[in-house]
Formats: sequence, C-alpha cells, structure tokens
Amino acid sequence: MDPDQSPARGRRRSAAAVVAVLIVCGLLVGLYLADRGEHRAAPPAPAPSAPESSGAPAGSATSAAPGPAPERIVLERAPQGKVQVIDLDLPSGRSQLTTDEEWQQRADGDRAHIDLLMVDAATAEFEVPSGNGRIGGVLAPYGPVTRETCLRAANSGSLTRFRVGTGDRSSLASLGLQRGSAICVVTDSRQLVQLSVTDQTFDNAKINTTGRLTVAVTPLGPVAAN
Repeated sequence: MDPDQSPARGRRRSAAAVVAVLIVCGLLVGLYLADRGEHRAAPPAPAPSAPESSGAPAGSATSAAPGPAPERIVLERAPQGKVQVIDLDLPSGRSQLTTDEEWQQRADGDRAHIDLLMVDAATAEFEVPSGNGRIGGVLAPYGPVTRETCLRAANSGSLTRFRVGTGDRSSLASLGLQRGSAICVVTDSRQLVQLSVTDQTFDNAKINTTGRLTVAVTPLGPVAAN
C-alpha cells in the first residue's frame, strides 16, 4: 500500500462517517417532529354564534295567530211568516229567524236587546230600534275605517230604516250603503259594533224583488255613557 494514499483515504472515510451521522440525525429529527404532530391536541372548535335577536321576548311567538273570522250576516227578505232579529251584543249567532207570533209574544226586556230588526219581511225593510241608548249611522265607503270614525258615524243617528230591494238601490246609495261601507251601531249595552258591507246583490231583471246585503260583524269595544 502506498503510504501517501493512507491519509487521504482516512479523510474520505471520516467525511463519509460525518455524512452518515448527519443523515441519521435528520431522520431522527423528522420522526420526532412527525410524532409530535400526531399527538398534538386539535384546536378547539369555534363556539356557535348566538342567533340573531328578533326583538320579541323569549318564548313569544314570532307572529300573532290569526283571530277568528268575523261573523257574516245576510240581510234579505225572510220567508213568509218569519222575521229576522239581530242582537249585536252576542258573541256569535247574532242573527236569528223567528215567527211573527213568537216575536210579538216576547217579553219587552228580550225585545229591547235587538239592535237590528226586520219590520217588513215582504220588502226586506230593517230598522235600528230607538231607545235604550241605541243609535246607528253609516260609515261612507272607502274612507278611513277606525274606531273613532265608526263611533262618529253611529252618533250621527243617520240610519233608522232601510230596505234591501232592487228598487231601493238609489235610496241605499243616498244613505251610503254599498259595498265598502259600514253600518255602525252603539247597542243597548253601550258596545260599538261595525257591520262592514262585503257584498250587495240585486236582481236587475225584476225591479220588485229584494236583494241581499252581506255584512261582516266586528265588535269595537265599549262606549262611555254620555
């Protein structure tokens, strides 16, 4: 062996050993870092965002449930021997058909509670009976409909009698009784009630026949005594 080559060969072996050591160290460091990544705790999940407030108290419904539909009453000619009587203070079943004989036999106290009375079945003529603090009027169609305007119409006392007949259309129009208008009555119990005219039907081919006036009943609350 050439003695001049021994130191160079030793240096090459030393360099190779250093490289090997560095490779091994690199592998160990890589394994260590990988092991730490597997055991590292996952970051906490973000907290759920609070729901947007609707402005309503807790537990309250987001929208009010619709109330019952207004009772509808049809004003028209009654069958022979019958009379239509309407008590607007009742919560329902306000309109009733009774016989002429039964009506005449009713006690005065019972008759006093009737707020709208058919006085002539043949012509379908109705009356707002006077007395007991009762008064009625007409709220013109397509105007502002509020408790105040209805009370003002009732206090006018402009409605005492009206006929629901084909030949009475002009008189109904002069009273303001047509679709979109309302009959406003202060009852004997001092309750303000609005009867909105939702439909009006006539038989144009027969001038002497009666028509139909459909009203929806809406109680508007008590009225203070004058």
